[in-house]
Amino acid sequence: MKDFIEKALHCEIVLSPNDNTENFPLMLRHGYEYYLMEVLGQHCIVAMPECHMRPALLRSHQKMIERATGMLCVLYLIKLDYYTREKLLEEGIPFIWENHQIYIPFFGLLLKQNEARAIQPCSRISFLTQKFLLLALYGDWDSLTATVAAKLLNVTKMSMTRVFDELESLGIPVLAKKGRSRVYSKIGERKKIWEVIKHFLRNPLIKAYYLQRDRSDISMRSGISGLAEMSMLKDDSYPTYAIAKTDIKAKGINLEPQVPLGEIPGCVIHELGYCIPFNQGTTVDPLTIYLLLEHTDDPRIEKALDEMLKNCVLIDSKNM
Repeated sequence: MKDFIEKALHCEIVLSPNDNTENFPLMLRHGYEYYLMEVLGQHCIVAMPECHMRPALLRSHQKMIERATGMLCVLYLIKLDYYTREKLLEEGIPFIWENHQIYIPFFGLLLKQNEARAIQPCSRISFLTQKFLLLALYGDWDSLTATVAAKLLNVTKMSMTRVFDELESLGIPVLAKKGRSRVYSKIGERKKIWEVIKHFLRNPLIKAYYLQRDRSDISMRSGISGLAEMSMLKDDSYPTYAIAKTDIKAKGINLEPQVPLGEIPGCVIHELGYCIPFNQGTTVDPLTIYLLLEHTDDPRIEKALDEMLKNCVLIDSKNM
């Protein structure tokens, strides 16, 4: 517990068991383990439930603990489903998801005591940050400052600083301290990195255009077409292409006639929040395809995704 929190917050903490529960409601004296935590001179109580609880119950217990102790209460959760995670984020309830995420809304204020600038709370990953994490995974990047990372992504240092702020706020444990600077630090082989970051990533699809004609001038494949390129899956009867949001108007996609719902299109265009060319630019990258299709209920697609994912973590970066 202590090691993960210190690595994620980039500062030392004091953590000790708390058995003083006399002021707690009877129902809360059992069923939780309690700890006192000191972060940058501020104290809070950490409550770790012994079993899974519904979001409404966690919210109620967290508020009761705060009233009983007069301190901020942070929930420490060993297992967490994504519905509960989203509910906690929506309601601003502080929590620590073991080895995955730290969400403490007042963290930016605490950090301000120790650094020149406060980190703004963030509950959803941006497409630029997601693109950076995937490129770092594919490229086996390590020990990158914001300045170096900005050059690799061809963005401003200010944009990259916001990416690092976002990683810190979300509690994605890929940053380390090098002197007074933050650096992206490789946390293991690609499979391990993927297992850590995948819980924070989101579907990059902004909009799908079902066009009457095939736009073969757009060569980068996406969705089923991209998966078919990297597995034994058969493609749909029409191709699916990928295009970045910034190119939709430039390519005139928004002006193309589309087919009515239920009719077979000439092609489908995926407007994505980012594009990472793969296989010499013929497809978007495998992990983005996985994020586009992961919630399918088609066993053929599930099998192809598993096949692609197993191969993906072994693919050498020169294929990009």
